[in-house]
Amino acid sequence: MSASQKPFRAVIVGGGLVALTAAHIFTKAGIDFVILERHENLLPEIGSLLNIWPPTFRVLDQLGLLDAMEPVLNVVNRGVSMSAEDGSIFSELDPDVLFVKHHGYGVRVAHRPYFIEVLYQTLPDSAKERIKLKKHVVNVNVSDDGVSVECADGTVEEGSIIIGADGVHSRVRQCMQALAAGKLIPDRSQPSKSPYLTTFRMLFGNIPVPPGQDTGVNYEGASERVSTQLITGKSQAWIGIYEAIDKPTSERVRYTEQDKEKILEKWGHLYAAPGLRIRDAFALQDGTPGLISLEEGHVDNWKWKRIVLMGDAIRKLEPHAGLGYNSGVIDVIVLANKLRRLLRTDPSPTTEALEAVFAKYQADRKKDEPKIDNMSRRRARTTAWLSPMNKIMTKYIAPHTNLAYYSMRYIMAPIISRVPVLEWLEEKSLPETLQVPYLYYPVPEGAELEDPVKRSRSSSYGLSILTGTAALAALAAVGFQYYRKLH
Repeated sequence: MSASQKPFRAVIVGGGLVALTAAHIFTKAGIDFVILERHENLLPEIGSLLNIWPPTFRVLDQLGLLDAMEPVLNVVNRGVSMSAEDGSIFSELDPDVLFVKHHGYGVRVAHRPYFIEVLYQTLPDSAKERIKLKKHVVNVNVSDDGVSVECADGTVEEGSIIIGADGVHSRVRQCMQALAAGKLIPDRSQPSKSPYLTTFRMLFGNIPVPPGQDTGVNYEGASERVSTQLITGKSQAWIGIYEAIDKPTSERVRYTEQDKEKILEKWGHLYAAPGLRIRDAFALQDGTPGLISLEEGHVDNWKWKRIVLMGDAIRKLEPHAGLGYNSGVIDVIVLANKLRRLLRTDPSPTTEALEAVFAKYQADRKKDEPKIDNMSRRRARTTAWLSPMNKIMTKYIAPHTNLAYYSMRYIMAPIISRVPVLEWLEEKSLPETLQVPYLYYPVPEGAELEDPVKRSRSSSYGLSILTGTAALAALAAVGFQYYRKLH
């Protein structure tokens, strides 16, 4: 069968959050796909926290998932920055009100397994049938007119493109890089060199809401090279210790139960919330905590011929800002928009046509990458202080300059406003009036597009961004002078 006769099919490697979101989007776009997941089920062994940002809610609305997701979502209407050493409060903020005013939605948190379960159960049966478990990918092949993916059980999946959504230790990325360099694909037992760097590790667990604690609060306890976090939801809470390791590393580390016990013993005296110590919070847990490395970094090249990467396979963000899954969703949106546009005029595209789409996808997504990475890194370091300036910012500048508000309004808001949506699906729930209008909106089905539609904004908004940035710098300078007077 020639390339012009082959139906288009995407082979998606990895069955996590980003891949399941892609399953919904590809189903709506009419793009055939198969998902290969190495584990026996789609749910993680230990449940962790997931943040959902306003642009992701826009896409959930387009996919018709808002009502289904509502029961697993939790409002956080108070953020508390405090000392992990004694529980004293530095500053407080109600971020939910600001996000809703700016962007139409607040930030919500969910128990990751519950969110995954809803993503899976709301797929049509035809899409569920395309998800194949216990498929450990060992090799990939790329030809002029298609691809094939070999699994450890001997099965082979064929298609038109390979999408690597298989996480930090991506096998697709390892194979792609070898093929691009003209080298033999290494044996799967041979670990690949990580492109990411670990500076922090996190001990985390799920607990009932501690007695006496309000719900809907995010407590972040700061200290030297360690921080704590307690987020209370409607019926459960999430607890964490973030510890800076002695020396940043790219090596993959497998932690033991003894490692977990040592961290809890070392830092159990710290406060998770005013009046609540870490050891007492973890004592409420039914089961054992998890311990993971928090990698940070990005991959320079995301594509080669008929292979393209997304999600944690191309970037890893420290989780304090909660941008990891949301960034992966944007990857899917941008790629799906471009693929759908191509397939409407060319149902069996050539390798050259796909390479052009993948190159544009990478270029578009990289525009805001440095800002997103910087936001995530900054959040981690303003709680687990790696420098004196981190401490100054948290204890003195932020509480006395309204810095958190200015950061949300003039740094985060412009980035959020530029996040695209699915071009062709109706959006029903976004308020008409927003303090920070979005740049991209869907268009009616059948409209021909070269680029996603843009709704014009007044030039005064761009001026307000510049003015706000200048104001932010001025506030930081004022705060620093305030600190010097105190000391």
